[in-house]
Amino acid sequence: MKVKDLRKLICALPLPLLCLLCGCAMNPVTGQSELMLLSEQDELQLGRQTEQSVIKEYGVYDNPALQSYVQGVARPLAGVSHRPALPWQFKVMDSPVVNAFAAPGGYVFITRGLLAAVNDEAELAGVLAHEIGHVTARHSARNYSQSLLANLGVQLGTALAGSYGNVLGPLLEAGTGLLFLKYSRDDERQADALGVEYATKAGYDSNRMADFFITLQRQETLPGERGSGLPEWFSTHPSPVDREAAVRSQTAQWRSRLPVQTFRVNRDTYLDKVDGLLYGDDPRQGFREGEWFFLPRYQVQFRIPAQWTFEREGSQAQMVHPQKTGVILFDIQEGSIDQVARAFVASLQARVEQSRERTVNGLQARELLATISDGRQRMRVTSCFFQKGGEVFIFHGLSGEQEFPRLAATLAQPANSFAPLTDQTKLNRQPRRITVKKVGQPGTLEGVLQSYKIDPKDWPVIAWLNEMQPGNRVAAGQRIKLIE
Repeated sequence: MKVKDLRKLICALPLPLLCLLCGCAMNPVTGQSELMLLSEQDELQLGRQTEQSVIKEYGVYDNPALQSYVQGVARPLAGVSHRPALPWQFKVMDSPVVNAFAAPGGYVFITRGLLAAVNDEAELAGVLAHEIGHVTARHSARNYSQSLLANLGVQLGTALAGSYGNVLGPLLEAGTGLLFLKYSRDDERQADALGVEYATKAGYDSNRMADFFITLQRQETLPGERGSGLPEWFSTHPSPVDREAAVRSQTAQWRSRLPVQTFRVNRDTYLDKVDGLLYGDDPRQGFREGEWFFLPRYQVQFRIPAQWTFEREGSQAQMVHPQKTGVILFDIQEGSIDQVARAFVASLQARVEQSRERTVNGLQARELLATISDGRQRMRVTSCFFQKGGEVFIFHGLSGEQEFPRLAATLAQPANSFAPLTDQTKLNRQPRRITVKKVGQPGTLEGVLQSYKIDPKDWPVIAWLNEMQPGNRVAAGQRIKLIE
């Protein structure tokens, strides 16, 4: 039977039969049976694998006190959730992007970029409670189950035999691929509702969760800020106005059911914790100047082809030709050149046409010229692997077989320019940080920033970070976040 025919057969099966064949589980939130191919142990394993991939890609933010604070806010929320017994893990990731996401099994990640945008503990609790809701309602686990049926139907015979090892293997190897499974609008609405429930039960003012939606929406208008644009968990929602109204209504409903009369906001406590928080890209982890990219942490640098777009996330970077006829990929991996090069060839089933050792700017390298094919088209790849300490620095320049001769020199340019970085002004570049200051004299935010001699180009961002507009009034003694 063809795979597409098997998929049709699976989709045609009635839900009760699917549950009988593939496995049903009781949803902890709704109490209803639903199709679920992942047991709780499978969820935990998948969560652990995802955690390893996320840490490898982005790194954990190096601030134990802040990590402990976030966990202290999050654990009571998990304690009042529908799955308090999960081994919950909460981590702040070293990324400037404003985002938060969750993996099955109780793994919740929040970026330092989002912490910079939050203004009090109640807002933070709302974000964490929303992510906890995705886990308790098993949204990712259910999406993965549906993905198994849709994309791995050929494994159904194994599933019927009661063994999921062969099915889960490729998924567990996918790592952060989990994060790209989008939630439905209904999932997001449910996570919002659960977030209100958990935050309110834990004693927080969940109206602040609604206020944070406005902050996220305003982020789209910020000029030139890296990582701007709505985070995925926000952009898939209905309109911000509808979402805000729903959360405020749900907050009122939950408050009417609870004996607590006051609900915490804890603005000053939160501002104390984020005072000194690193803001934006950390230049020690890499920064661009003109056509050069510098990596002070590893004391190396390379050149970006003129007019090519350049994007980076974590340890990876991508350079794309203006007409998208070629792409250059850069990555850093642990291991040896032999291990990394063999893994590359094996994973893409590349046909190596040339392999040689050479020296580039005093650094030893291995260069490969290979062809890869997806069955429809063939691409040429020029790869260069550099060993420096325990890391391998990798460049792959790819283009179609016809375009390759014309682009070959440019595709190899970053690798050919890879060199030690010795410029102390680059090596010692310091990051920008959030600082919290108490306003001395009342006035407009714009006037206060002018008195602090803050660069006017930063005023819109600072206003956004404080949930304000530049013309808003600021009272004497009010604490505001600045970027210094």
